[in-house]
Amino acid sequence: MLRTIASSVGLALLATAGVWAGGAQSGRGAAAPGYHVAIGRDLDTMTAHLGGPRPSSQQVIADARLLTSGYRSLGPFARGFGPSDYASNRLVARRSLEWLGRASLLYGRDPLVAQAFLSSYESIGGFYRDYGAFYHPGAFVAFAGATRLAQRMVLNGYETDRYERDLNRYALAYGTIAAANGALMTPWNTPRDLPDVDSPRFEPTVALKPTELPPVEVSKLDAEQKAAWTEVRDRFRTVAPKVYGARVLLNELSARLAGQRMSLHPQDAADALKMQSFLEDGVDLIREGRFDTALEAVVRADYVRAKLKGVTGQ
Repeated sequence: MLRTIASSVGLALLATAGVWAGGAQSGRGAAAPGYHVAIGRDLDTMTAHLGGPRPSSQQVIADARLLTSGYRSLGPFARGFGPSDYASNRLVARRSLEWLGRASLLYGRDPLVAQAFLSSYESIGGFYRDYGAFYHPGAFVAFAGATRLAQRMVLNGYETDRYERDLNRYALAYGTIAAANGALMTPWNTPRDLPDVDSPRFEPTVALKPTELPPVEVSKLDAEQKAAWTEVRDRFRTVAPKVYGARVLLNELSARLAGQRMSLHPQDAADALKMQSFLEDGVDLIREGRFDTALEAVVRADYVRAKLKGVTGQ
């Protein structure tokens, strides 16, 4: 049975965003000019740490906690932001999420570091969800990043019960904001997707393209690796078109519901994010040569797709 929710919540959120944006246009001055500057300076130092000799895990954890604290400090001032604050905040969002993305690639397999990163993602996502309706993409990219990191920890076999809960929680946070604003999928999932404008308009559909199988130099693989590669390759070729087809159907359904001022249930939006995210993790793991783990990611993507059959009908 198709689960839907009324769009009144989404309209309320959008109306709130309009009130805040209107406050900015009315000429309210910068509420916390020093905070964005301070976070920017912290990001300068944090970026330098990653660009030099490999910092210790303890240093990276300290940097992540500094970022978490910085974003938490912004909340009380958000309602008084003016135009210059919005511009500064967009830059801080991009730099913060780019740092987390890069640091997660380098240190994300360390459970202690991963927890610090997840806290940072949550503080950023929570800020844009609770205070920053002027910049929804910040929330989406933060919660998508947290989902992807928790998901990778599950695939790596670290405290799977704990990270499975984190994975579901962050994906649902993403799905809740999406559904409340009349969307199922959004174009804002990685730092490179962040727009340079305030309050970009929500669209019921997003541009889609199939996820492609990455090339592998088979000549460099031993017999065991070749067997693992062949298995994940064949499974990927079966699953990827099905995932793409499910996304197309969800996109079409989202557009129809938007025309009726309704949206899918947040859990469906969360599952759509997880489905695609698992498949993309499979691609990354294939590039890393971790074919067995890549197979698990592709199987998980197909599992979530099957869960969505009650919504897509296929």
